[in-house]
Amino acid sequence: MPADGSGLNGIYSVSFRSLPGGALCSCSTSLRGAELTLTALLTVFFFAPLYFLFDAAGHLQPAVFGGLCAGVGAYCLMSMNLVLAARPRVLERWLGGLDKLYWVHKWTGAGALVLIFLHEQIDLEVKGQGATSGLSELAAEAGELVFYPLLVLGLLSLFKRIPRLSFEIPYAWWRLSHRFMGAIFAVGVFHQFFVKLPFDNSTMISAYLTWMGIAALAAFAWTQAAPFLQRRAYKVTSVDRKPSATVIRLAPQGRPLKQAAGQFALISFARKGLTEAHPFTVSSQAGSDEIEFSIKPLGDFTRRLRDTARPGDTAYLQGGFGRFSGAKSGKRQVWLAGGIGITPFLALAGSLKADDNTDIDLVYCVRNRSEAIGLDRLEAAATRVPGFRLHLHVSSEEGRMDAEKLAAKADPAGAGLWFCGPVQLRKSILKGLSAIGKSPNSVHFERFEFR
Repeated sequence: MPADGSGLNGIYSVSFRSLPGGALCSCSTSLRGAELTLTALLTVFFFAPLYFLFDAAGHLQPAVFGGLCAGVGAYCLMSMNLVLAARPRVLERWLGGLDKLYWVHKWTGAGALVLIFLHEQIDLEVKGQGATSGLSELAAEAGELVFYPLLVLGLLSLFKRIPRLSFEIPYAWWRLSHRFMGAIFAVGVFHQFFVKLPFDNSTMISAYLTWMGIAALAAFAWTQAAPFLQRRAYKVTSVDRKPSATVIRLAPQGRPLKQAAGQFALISFARKGLTEAHPFTVSSQAGSDEIEFSIKPLGDFTRRLRDTARPGDTAYLQGGFGRFSGAKSGKRQVWLAGGIGITPFLALAGSLKADDNTDIDLVYCVRNRSEAIGLDRLEAAATRVPGFRLHLHVSSEEGRMDAEKLAAKADPAGAGLWFCGPVQLRKSILKGLSAIGKSPNSVHFERFEFR
């Protein structure tokens, strides 16, 4: 899970969790189900409008029609982008988790940015039937005015760091850029409805774009209201500053959060510098009203949290999110945790029952023994559940974890590999396992880069 809320990317046959400070993970959906969902989204939000556009304006010169396609395509991808930003639960489930949904969200935004740039470069002089000339001119001017702000906000949304510089774009700027996107898109809706076009507003393409824009603006309004409507209030009951993580426990002040083992939540605090919601994996056992997070101090937010959080502070939680839930009982599994990536496995191990038909090896990698968190809970689970085995790998004593060492502790060949930890560790392990003929049957991880 992300320790400072900056992490997300996903692959559909896989669920991954690789984050810089708090760890995030989820369970995979089928590749076919995710592909069908993505295909349906692109059909509704991209290919269908282009088909209707061809029906209404396919007679135009290729250059002019290409410019219209770029503009309509950008508008449609921005609409899809805003709908995805609302985090519809059904799409999260069908795409295989919130990380996959945000991956699609990010790249539809990138696609829209490219198409907007192309649309702006093509001089569209068409004899149209749109609204009155005054409104058409105003709509055209509005499109020109928001082009550069949209370009800047789009680039802010896509890039975490300025290329060739060590400067990292502050998270608050990134969040602010997203909030302005809705206002700019509203101008885009006005632009598409009133600008002079080679077809009138009674055509299918015009009606389709109008209703798509209304749906996208409604989704944007929901994203602004949801944090206040869906969040649950909690009080911090303890702050334990361990060598490798800040362990925070919270008690609900009303209805508790609904979350399953392995899920994460968005958390913010009523304290200066901690008001922006960031994602962290829940490390406590599901089913308890009290909730626990184990957060590594890697980013600005997580360092401030470690320095300033106090018992009695008010926190606000949204969730649970993610699908990193482990395979069904009876399937051979290897769980591999790197550092703070242990957090989802703490919750998952705590949810195991003694009579489960379990065959799980957990390999927990730490630099030194003092960095291990929740070791007593994991050892208790290994004692309680016959089919659950714990392997602690201490790099300072045994060397860096690699494919050979993993295979010696818990042979992953033919098993389901569930991973949460640093990206480079995952890549090197998977490459090494392939080289020695010990590839797992499936790999599950979540990458949570929210930007």
